[in-house]
Amino acid sequence: MEFDGWTVDRVSGEISRAGRAARLPQQPLRILIELFDHAGAIVTREQLVKALWPAGVVDFDNGLNVAMRKLRVALDDVGDSPRYIETLPRVGYRFMVKPAGVEPVPAPVPVPPEPRGYSRAGRFALALSVAALAIGAAMTWWPGYGKHPSHVPSERAQELYLEGIHERSRRDTNAINGAIAKFEAALEEDPDYAEAWAYYGLSLTSAVVRQMIPPAEGIPKARAAADRAIALDPELVDAYVVRVHIEMDHDKNFAAATRDLTRARQLGGDSALFWHYSAMWNGQQGRLEEGLADMRRARRLEPMTGLLTSNYAFILFNARRYDETIQLLTPLVAANPGFDHARSVLARALTATGDFPGALAQLQARSGPYANQGELGVLYAKMGRRDEALLEIERLESLEKRGFTEEYEMATIYTTLGELDEACVRLQRALEDHSLLINWMRTDPRMDALRGRQCFAAVEKKLYGQ
Repeated sequence: MEFDGWTVDRVSGEISRAGRAARLPQQPLRILIELFDHAGAIVTREQLVKALWPAGVVDFDNGLNVAMRKLRVALDDVGDSPRYIETLPRVGYRFMVKPAGVEPVPAPVPVPPEPRGYSRAGRFALALSVAALAIGAAMTWWPGYGKHPSHVPSERAQELYLEGIHERSRRDTNAINGAIAKFEAALEEDPDYAEAWAYYGLSLTSAVVRQMIPPAEGIPKARAAADRAIALDPELVDAYVVRVHIEMDHDKNFAAATRDLTRARQLGGDSALFWHYSAMWNGQQGRLEEGLADMRRARRLEPMTGLLTSNYAFILFNARRYDETIQLLTPLVAANPGFDHARSVLARALTATGDFPGALAQLQARSGPYANQGELGVLYAKMGRRDEALLEIERLESLEKRGFTEEYEMATIYTTLGELDEACVRLQRALEDHSLLINWMRTDPRMDALRGRQCFAAVEKKLYGQ
């Protein structure tokens, strides 16, 4: 295949331009072949799924997004105005470059006599070894492949990986344990599968966020998985993003998170996962408009991923745009009754607008476990039901005894009750126990009554290093 100076071998995946060469993994290669062979015409996502996974066993949408992203990176086609591959939202893609004319087939290379002592299998293995050495030498310059030849996982490992992606993207039920099991199975099948290590780590952090695994148990495993992914593929963007999540939300180390996010950006980060955590990184530091802009980019890349919409609404809430939050989340919750995170954010906005019965209905409909444990106590405090708010604090203290971090949640309840001295104590402890949501203290409307106090300023300075 030839176009715009590129030459691509349909069999080996070797891709070259201006005398420089590398190799496309099989899935991006098969996408390119399909698009090239139908240049100028629309190729639907369904066509591409059938070309990549003929068995059609599970929902491969996320896998297709990953493969397409790798192809765009290889062709340097990742900007806002792509040169080669046009995306037609909810339809498919179109190859926009006219293929070059068919070149004459080169004369066959003479085949030397078969050496004695080699079986057919032995000769084939020798040929593969020589080809691998040649490809490895050619890849020394290529961004994304560069110094480390791309590992091609087994088909079974890829299938398990994609099933794991599908499970962790579900919001009709809490399927995170199923996702973890799928990624573990993929890694047992292929221990060198960098992407599976990255998403195994991400699923472990999700289990910690949802309070299914205590941080002391889940975070070391997630960190080791992200580090393993980077060791296998030092240019895997999503692995750095997993580290950003850990460093930002659990370590409270914004400097380290900034370094890894910058590294991911330098590697051409243009995945929904990258823009998601870039949005959260901006939002947690108070740059809410930048956070909303980044989350919009994430949602454009994966419009069907509910968590991106829910966290977009979460930033809207912190920007005090309550009506927009309610308008966005009400239909999402109606379509996904098991989506507890969306219910929690919706309840926050309803509470802020004074719709206490609506907020209570949302919180009571949650199935749990969930990250936002303080909402019900804040709501009871707003409603003047002090005893019930204090019972919520007792419940949170019992969760702390099991290894979860709840001090920030208790600080929000005490602040709403007007018990500001105790709220100060809890906020300081939240910094010490690495409470997940303390990162949003700078903009959290629930903390307004505490915002002018010295204790608030002191914790804010320690948290953000400013």
